[in-house]
Amino acid sequence: MNPRLRLIAGAFLIAIAVLVFHQFFATAVSNRCDPGNSQFSMLKSQGVMTFRPSGTLLTWENDGPDNSWICSEASLSISYIGAQLKSMFDATRAEMSSDGWTGGEIFLKDQNFASYEKEVGGVRLEAVVRKQALWIEVDMNAPGLHLGEPGF
Repeated sequence: MNPRLRLIAGAFLIAIAVLVFHQFFATAVSNRCDPGNSQFSMLKSQGVMTFRPSGTLLTWENDGPDNSWICSEASLSISYIGAQLKSMFDATRAEMSSDGWTGGEIFLKDQNFASYEKEVGGVRLEAVVRKQALWIEVDMNAPGLHLGEPGF
């Protein structure tokens, strides 16, 4: 075999081995960061996940369980796409407040976001409700566990 072809084949094999090792290592460590995806499950069980403001044409969900080796936070976002953005934004904020989330104050006349916090089982969840150009987006986060924290 030509030495150049062996070099190219070796480079590809090394790259594939590194990617496979990284994925295995990331998954093993991730399972220690959020055992059983409990932090992500807390986000998934929030009332805003089943809520649909009137005027919603389409709902889009982006899951972000902690699957990294650096113990990043679990995240979950849901977008409500529709034409009546102001009423959808107000209804979503009202749903967050009625579900036990605190915060959500609007300080500026044309402010298009509201920040929330909620404590569930000793874990502080955070959320931001944003009014975008064509949709309302709710971004929720739960912290990942790190070395030295109980449960890691």
